[in-house]
Amino acid sequence: MSVVKITNKKALEQLQAKLTMRIGQKLTQQETLDYCVLLADQNFDKLVEIIMKMPTLTPEKVNRFLRERDELSDVPYSDLEKFENPDDNDIYK
Repeated sequence: MSVVKITNKKALEQLQAKLTMRIGQKLTQQETLDYCVLLADQNFDKLVEIIMKMPTLTPEKVNRFLRERDELSDVPYSDLEKFENPDDNDIYK
């Protein structure tokens, strides 16, 4: 058995709770994840579609964002600003 770190443990706990309410039986987190893997395998194309829509943040992109941020450090913030740059969508989406 190996250990897997979960970054969104709260979502796993919420899914586990929903399943418990629906089926009337408490599943362990391991069982919940096992069923998720089974479902993902059965719906592989949908999984790929979801993953492809996820923004990709590379170290190069992060460094570029930080450089651009530093260049704009003297510009006041406005919450009315619209972001049309795709990179901004990756950050603020």
